[in-house]
Amino acid sequence: MGDRPDRALPKLALVSGGAGFVGHQVVLALHREGVRVRVLDPAPAHPDWPPGVEHVRGDLLDPKVLHEAAKGVEGIFHVAGIWDHRPGGHARMHALNVGGSEVMLALGIPTLCTSSSITCGFGPLHNPGHEDQPSEDPANPIRGTGKVYRQTKLAIEALARDHGALLVNPDYVVGPGDLHGVVTGPLLRASRMPLIPAPRGGKCFVSARDVGIGHVLAWRHGQPGRKYLLGSENLPYLDVLRTLAELQGHRLRTLRLPRRLPGLLSHLPVIGGTAGAIEQMNLARYRSNQRAREELGFAPEPVIGALRAMVAEDRAIRR
Repeated sequence: MGDRPDRALPKLALVSGGAGFVGHQVVLALHREGVRVRVLDPAPAHPDWPPGVEHVRGDLLDPKVLHEAAKGVEGIFHVAGIWDHRPGGHARMHALNVGGSEVMLALGIPTLCTSSSITCGFGPLHNPGHEDQPSEDPANPIRGTGKVYRQTKLAIEALARDHGALLVNPDYVVGPGDLHGVVTGPLLRASRMPLIPAPRGGKCFVSARDVGIGHVLAWRHGQPGRKYLLGSENLPYLDVLRTLAELQGHRLRTLRLPRRLPGLLSHLPVIGGTAGAIEQMNLARYRSNQRAREELGFAPEPVIGALRAMVAEDRAIRR
């Protein structure tokens, strides 16, 4: 640990996708370190950005917009990316996730790329996986949108290695600040349902704030091209859903489904996407953050605080 890199943060950093859930936390983490931050994002400014954050509103695939955003920048935190299950979504994922990474890395500015835990290995609670293990179970392949999303993230990682960029892999991110509910919304909705199919699997959860901090630590201490899983606690989905339900003042009721039913239903065109998600939630997809702890000094907090804050924010919005 004593011989790990100690890289200075840029004086002016560009955060692509900085108006999104994770990107916003990267903006906050950099701001706390005294870094000037410029955000490139087609969305409006995040309401909780601190004073002084610059906003270039536009598409990073637009050369004119990208040129404007990159002026004077000393480092890039490339967080932009999408999961898109709508018609035409697979093509849009390839265009932004892969094409966007290509144009950012082609600028020749030192860059940290945000990937996903979907490309990391996994295992049971007693033996969680790590960054260099196979990221898919041949007996339970990821289908549909998940399969395409995973392919785009693998392509991003290959590009990052080719360009000597830094790389992080956040796992299931929870906490406040998910303006559109893309990541945390499904958990909250499920925890409020009168009856849900009981998932048998679990994942490595992490607070959004810790993910932002992890990006800064990866910039300072990471090895180019080496993957760092940003996770905090390995928890069964059912435990997380029960906690969310209790925080909202009610009891979660569950229904046990036959093990093979979600897999069979995932092939049907109308409900395949939902059933496919349930099928994946029945898998033990637990992961170790040992590498990030040892090489980056990553020390995440328990996720209960993030879950409390997530529920409080949701309650305030729904009033």
